[in-house]
Amino acid sequence: MKSFLKFLLFVLVLSIAVAGLYNLRSGKNATETASTSTATTSQPDGERAPYTPADGPKFDVGDLNLLEEIDRQTTTLISAVTPGVVSINTARTMQVPNVVDPFELFFGRRGQGGRSEPIERRQTSLGSGAVVSHEGHVITNHHVIDRMDEIEVVLSDGRAVPAELLDSDPSLDIAILKIEADNLHPLPFGDSSEVKVGQMVYAIGNPFGLEETVTSGIISAIGRRGSMDSTTEFFQTTAALNPGNSGGPLVNLRGEIIGINNQIFSRTGGWQGIGLAIPSNAARRALESVVQLGRIARAQLGVVIQSLTPELAEQFGVEDQKGALVSDVGLGSPAEAAGIRKGDVIRSFQGRPVSDFVDLRNRVAETEIGAEVELTLIRRGEEETLKATLLEAPSELTPAASQPRAPAQAPEPVQPASGPLRGIQIGPLTADLRQSLELPQFVSGVTVASIDPSSPGAAVLQPGDVIEEINREEIRTPEDFARVAASLTADERVMLFIS
Repeated sequence: MKSFLKFLLFVLVLSIAVAGLYNLRSGKNATETASTSTATTSQPDGERAPYTPADGPKFDVGDLNLLEEIDRQTTTLISAVTPGVVSINTARTMQVPNVVDPFELFFGRRGQGGRSEPIERRQTSLGSGAVVSHEGHVITNHHVIDRMDEIEVVLSDGRAVPAELLDSDPSLDIAILKIEADNLHPLPFGDSSEVKVGQMVYAIGNPFGLEETVTSGIISAIGRRGSMDSTTEFFQTTAALNPGNSGGPLVNLRGEIIGINNQIFSRTGGWQGIGLAIPSNAARRALESVVQLGRIARAQLGVVIQSLTPELAEQFGVEDQKGALVSDVGLGSPAEAAGIRKGDVIRSFQGRPVSDFVDLRNRVAETEIGAEVELTLIRRGEEETLKATLLEAPSELTPAASQPRAPAQAPEPVQPASGPLRGIQIGPLTADLRQSLELPQFVSGVTVASIDPSSPGAAVLQPGDVIEEINREEIRTPEDFARVAASLTADERVMLFIS
């Protein structure tokens, strides 16, 4: 009991001390406030506190005529470009599962029995685009309109117009829309092949629904790659891009579209200094294809290609790993007509070096259908130059390696007993086999009649394959095969060319 009374006494004393401290501080603040008030009101009537504004800039404005002219020209450029930029609103109706309450989970839907039916939910999205013709063609990204039921284009003057999707290409990520409206202000395309690192650019679009937002920057890199499935290489820009900018134009100082804003590299989902844009030449060819053919079509060379490894570069007599190795040629393809063969290493396309197979694929995809192109290649260590006329892709062209294999008939059996090619029985490539396999006349070699499942070659060969080369040495007869196979050591790595 005494302890409790002591505790109450301690609490009472502490409360008095806190209250005294509070009153002391309050009195001090009141005194300070009164002093301030007195100082303020002590100003004589009719007099004002001193105020001396700045005289003006600390420099001669005439020295900045160049900056003023740049500012004037920039605003002139943006005011001319903005009417050609549009906002794109999309929507679709989705079927989503209905939320089931605990009662329905155990006893069924009230009054009807069974579980709740799916409900419809409306999903909306937004993006940007550019008007590119007086007839109402609008270009944007495929992912802006992908799987959407409704597409609406909002013009710079506020008009909202329904849009028709003419065609889109997921690998290029370009879509072509069509609207019916008058008094349009289309933007011209620039030549993206002339774009240089460091040049000034402006991005205009609809980020987060903020229409006609303008950001500026430079081209910080060219030839950037997104995914391996993409058929283009991107411009990298410092112009700020955010969600909603997709599909909008990236313009140069002439007001020309040099890119279609496409994606950002970000850990936060917002702009962090790296934006990517699709070069305008690829977008323009997609538009022209839709206008001329009614669909987006791309050119093809008709080859199956791969990149060079250090081992392959050594085998094919290439000093570095630059170029695209032809591993197969399509039947009836532009490549076959031009004389390109399996084993060729394509080193340049239209006078520009080819770095790898993705580089060559993208160059071909960006070239107009029907164009004649010049290719420089390495064949058996020697440089050759060929010309090919590109066709539309996809076509009915089929790589020889993917043709159904007819079994080799009546081979003269040759089967090494040892070495890395042991267990492979081969025979000559007869005229009947060549016809049944639909092989070009320039293909020569021996056919695989059968293969032992325990053979090291069973993982890559099958009956009906034609072996053309072993370690870059031509194989024309079963005797050639037997001689080369016998010269191989048991653990030697072997490179086969097969059709």
